Amino acid sequence: MNRSSRKQPSDSGLQAIPGAIVSDAIYRADEAKARMGWRDAGFRAACRRGLKVHRCGKRTYVTGAALVAFITKQPEGGAA
Repeated sequence: MNRSSRKQPSDSGLQAIPGAIVSDAIYRADEAKARMGWRDAGFRAACRRGLKVHRCGKRTYVTGAALVAFITKQPEGGAA
């Protein structure tokens, strides 16, 4: 098996979007999930735990400031 056909052990099927979370930016839910490395269940759990989201029609958006605030208010280790 050559290198190009091997699957990386850390490949979870998520396509990470490079770049930082910018406080004054607005992200679609799918883009925020990709940047944070969250799946659907992780995003829903974050919403239940206080991540502020905005809905416009059928679309869901989250601000960079809300993501930063949510992550920085979580206890060390990420467990509640």
